[in-house]
Amino acid sequence: MDGFLNVNKPKGMTSHDVVDEIRKLVGREKVGHTGTLDPEATGVLPIAIGKATKVIQFLEEGKGYRATMRLGITTDTQDITGKIIAKSDEINIPVERIREVFKNFLGKIEQIPPMVSAVKVRGERLYKLAREGKRVKRPQREVEIYNLNLLEYKLPDIIFKVSCSKGTYIRTLCHDMGKALGSGACLEDLVRTKSGIFTLKKSYTLEELKKLPNLERYLMSMDKALRHLLIVKVKERIRESVLNGGPIGTSGILEFPLPIKGEELVRVHNSEKRLLAVARALFDIGDLKRIEKEVVVFKPVRVIG
Repeated sequence: MDGFLNVNKPKGMTSHDVVDEIRKLVGREKVGHTGTLDPEATGVLPIAIGKATKVIQFLEEGKGYRATMRLGITTDTQDITGKIIAKSDEINIPVERIREVFKNFLGKIEQIPPMVSAVKVRGERLYKLAREGKRVKRPQREVEIYNLNLLEYKLPDIIFKVSCSKGTYIRTLCHDMGKALGSGACLEDLVRTKSGIFTLKKSYTLEELKKLPNLERYLMSMDKALRHLLIVKVKERIRESVLNGGPIGTSGILEFPLPIKGEELVRVHNSEKRLLAVARALFDIGDLKRIEKEVVVFKPVRVIG
C-alpha cells in the first residue's frame, strides 16, 4: 500500500492522532500527514502511506477553507477556545465595509504566526512555549490570499471562503481582519475544503475507512497526486541507475514534453509508466536538436523505486 488517503479529519483530534489511527488500520509504520490541521478544525487531511511519504514535499500547493469569524471577541489564541482579552458587545458594521476589508487582504500579505502554532523559534515550537506561559517575538512571514469570498453575514458571525498559499494561518487572518474592522475578531469554526489536489468532496471519515473491505482501492496513487509535474520517460537500460540516484542524459531518454524550464521538477517514468523518481531539470530545454548526445539533462532529487 503506497499512496494517499484523503481523510476528513474530525473535530477534537490532532493530525498525529489521525496518523496513528491510519497506522492501525493499514498495518504500516510508514505513515505521515501532509500538513497539520488544528485539533478543533475539520476537513481535508491527506495521509501518505508507505513510499508516498517520500513525495509529500512535491505535492501541489494551495489550500482552501470555509471559516466562521466571530466579531467583537479577541483572544490570546486568536480562536474561540482562547482566553478573551477584549470584548465588544455593540457591533454595527455594514456589509460593504466587510467586503472592503476583504479586498484589502487579497494578494501577498504579512502574518505573525500565533503562539499556538507549530512554527519553531530558536529551536522551540511556539505551542510548547505557549503551554509554559511564555510569549516570544515571532518573525513576520509572507503568505498569499488568492480568493476571499463572503458567504454569510449574520451578526456577530461572518462565514467566508478563502483560498491561500500553504503556511497561511486562518485564525491570524480573522484576528487581523477584526483589527482592521475595529471590532476585533477571532476564528470560531474552520473546515479545510482543499489541500492541493485533495478535496473535501472526495474525502473519507475515519468511520467510513474502517468499514471499507478493500482500503487499497481508495488510495490515490503517487503518480496521480503528482499530476501537476510533467513526465519524462526513460529507457529501461538506465532504470537501475535512476533508482540509485544517477543523472539522466539525453541518450537515456525515450520522450519528454518541451519546453522545460531549468530547475523545473518532473516525474520520471520507465517505459511501463512506473514512477521511478522526481527529478530536476538542470537547464532550460527548448530544442532537443541543440543538445549534444551525452549531456546530463535531469538529476533525481527523490528516488521512489
